[in-house]
Amino acid sequence: MTAGAWLVTGASGFLGRHLLTQIQAAEPPRRTIALVRDPDEWRRMPWTRELRRVFVLAGSVTDVRSWSADPCLDGLAGVFHLAAVVRHGRRDAEEVFRTNVLGTTAMVRLAAARRCRIVFVSTSGTVGCFRSPGGTADEDAPFCEREVGAWPYYSSKIMAEQEARRLAGELGVELVIVRPPVLLGPGDHRFRSTGHLIRFLRGRLPFVIRGGMHFADVRDAARALLRAMERPGARPVYHLPGTVCSIEEFFQLAGAVSGRRAPRLVLPFHLAWWLATLSRRLHLLPEPAAVEMASRHWAMQSRYAEAELGYSSRPGRDTMAETVAWLRRNHPALATG
Repeated sequence: MTAGAWLVTGASGFLGRHLLTQIQAAEPPRRTIALVRDPDEWRRMPWTRELRRVFVLAGSVTDVRSWSADPCLDGLAGVFHLAAVVRHGRRDAEEVFRTNVLGTTAMVRLAAARRCRIVFVSTSGTVGCFRSPGGTADEDAPFCEREVGAWPYYSSKIMAEQEARRLAGELGVELVIVRPPVLLGPGDHRFRSTGHLIRFLRGRLPFVIRGGMHFADVRDAARALLRAMERPGARPVYHLPGTVCSIEEFFQLAGAVSGRRAPRLVLPFHLAWWLATLSRRLHLLPEPAAVEMASRHWAMQSRYAEAELGYSSRPGRDTMAETVAWLRRNHPALATG
């Protein structure tokens, strides 16, 4: 790759935070452009003050015309497209599809105009969702539309991948799609990935659902993204597999590292879904769609990530322990029951 700047969309998020940190630590230094909706909010976040060589560009992936001609983009060498709306309720479908599909194709067009590579962060859920445990999916697996088609976030990511690949082929853009599972680790300043874990730590998770969980460490994923941008002749798709377990095992692990008792009550899907539907207006339980997703099993494998990106996910217990420790150290009111 050339020594030009890299653009990071979704820069103010959990993965964006870790990607920027790793770019800053890399040698040689690389100028980075952080695309953010609200520069004032960006400056108020303490972790951003530690960054150097980062230019803040105000804008949205759904309104590219307002910022795509900015001189800071001259000589752009790569686009990391992380921005997404992660909402699972069906009432949010329109916004989810607008940002996740149209925003992604807009970034492919930007990469075409600037003649650079784009690394697009999708999700393992586009291919790795199963009704029973034991399934897995590698980079050549077909999309699982039948499994996730009713859930806006995952179905939007399938459409985003399809449209981005089609458009990249038409425009001659080098597109690399990276699919991580749920990401955990220290630094989730918006509590998007750690919401259910926080509820558990506060003693507000009375039961769990029979289903599966798949998670990886955000720091390992960020490092893989950096290598996907730098690697000559990168493949079209890379998977970043992590720890696969049941939801019961996930919270048993959380209990083991936190000293809290794991929930003993395990509800079957239909009962949990019925309770979630009845309590929807009270916001006491997750969305029914979230209950549906929790009842599934999530897994994938990679044929290429270790050899070509040097990727490996650290042990799940280590990630869980550091996630809990960070929450308790930085947000004790949220992480103590």
